[in-house]
Amino acid sequence: MNIAICDDNPKIIGQIETLLLSFFEHDLNQFNYEAFLSGESLVDHLTKEESSFQIYLLDVEMKSLDGFEVARFIRERDQQAIIIFITSHVEWMPEAFEVNAFHYLIKPIDELKVKQVLTKAMEQLSLRKMILQFTIQKKVYTVYLGEVEYFESMKRKMIIHLKNGEEYEYYGTMKEVIDKVSTQLFTQIHHSFVINMDYVQMKSGETIVLQSGREIAITKKFHQSFQSAYRKYVLMRTKA
Repeated sequence: MNIAICDDNPKIIGQIETLLLSFFEHDLNQFNYEAFLSGESLVDHLTKEESSFQIYLLDVEMKSLDGFEVARFIRERDQQAIIIFITSHVEWMPEAFEVNAFHYLIKPIDELKVKQVLTKAMEQLSLRKMILQFTIQKKVYTVYLGEVEYFESMKRKMIIHLKNGEEYEYYGTMKEVIDKVSTQLFTQIHHSFVINMDYVQMKSGETIVLQSGREIAITKKFHQSFQSAYRKYVLMRTKA
């Protein structure tokens, strides 16, 4: 687990470092972290290094390059990273939805709140690491469910659409997929489509727009169940 802390206040960074050490105290080998005192230094690191972080703790109100700008840069490279904003102004948080932020922390930093949010983040990462196996021409393939943007059913075949644009086509049924995936991440919106809610960009009328730009219609049969599933998905992330 690699974690990046980005805040232009050394005192805040020190507080978060202490809280991380406390959170992972039973297994300090479970995580590594790096601290950055500006948005520019984090962006520079991500530009030069191939290594990435699974969790980012970003201060919103940084000079020059603020947390939202850094988050947009991260999203261009990684749609799956957990982004947690640190802010003194909760009224700015609606903008966080533009970069699919996981949660936010309000200054002054509260120890219990940090641990609650980190617990939720770890649960989310665990869901994404669940795997799906399928067979194509007698060869077994494995994909992480967190990499799947959506499933498509076509006659007797299933098509797996990954976030990187790759596709896998194999013989299977929608029922088999629904039985295997987590309803905390996936929901059916059409008899031929099951989507990963991590990749929902927006709902426009009766259409779901995914982060890839793909638009999929919600049929009347699944409209209510989608609304319920997505509400639970959002609450799961924000109730900490």
